[in-house]
Amino acid sequence: MKKLLFALLFLAFGFPVKAQFFIAGGHFNGGLATGQLKSETGGLFFPSLSGILLHEARSAPIQVGLELGYGIYGSKLEKRTDLYEGFSDELRLRRNNNIATGMVVIRYLPFPESKLSPFIEAKFGANYLYTRYKIRESIAAEDTIEAGKDFENWTLAHGFGAGVQFPIPTNPDLVLEFKANYQSSNSLRFLTKGDTTFDPLPNGGGTFDYEVRSAPLTKLSFSIGILVYDAF
Repeated sequence: MKKLLFALLFLAFGFPVKAQFFIAGGHFNGGLATGQLKSETGGLFFPSLSGILLHEARSAPIQVGLELGYGIYGSKLEKRTDLYEGFSDELRLRRNNNIATGMVVIRYLPFPESKLSPFIEAKFGANYLYTRYKIRESIAAEDTIEAGKDFENWTLAHGFGAGVQFPIPTNPDLVLEFKANYQSSNSLRFLTKGDTTFDPLPNGGGTFDYEVRSAPLTKLSFSIGILVYDAF
């Protein structure tokens, strides 16, 4: 992996940098847990949306940029009457497990002038996982009674993958992109759906108990997106 990153960086900065331009776009991603993460959780699915900004010199088949993503990999709703002492009205407790990512992306396009443009890419950055909760009186309530984070953690990550771009006939600057990536990371602690339970007291109120998981964030992701060439 390190050898591939060094090779791509050398190619990226070893070419002339005349006639530079930018590419921008977005993807819908679906990630499947693999390895120890799959064993620890019984399988997780990571849906997310991401935005990407790439820089390319027209004389070099290398693109370098940044990709940011966000998704919710689990959500649980509880309707409870025992969350607060002396208060027995039914309240909605919504808990979401969130993932935010930031990755530096390096791409190599072996056939930049072809109508169908395959590419390989390497990425490295960080993943931030956190679980948030909100308590409301009803689904339509504008005010939140209580909100906060149950747990949060982050880890460095890296990945590699490949894809292909298809031109959109109605606009030569737009391409439809399909890609697949494998990502690995250091081990981190996190929560999944169902890992939080409420231990009530006899007169109302209580405490939350957490079953914290621990595993590297390894997953195989598939993406579809639209990119705009010469965006800036």
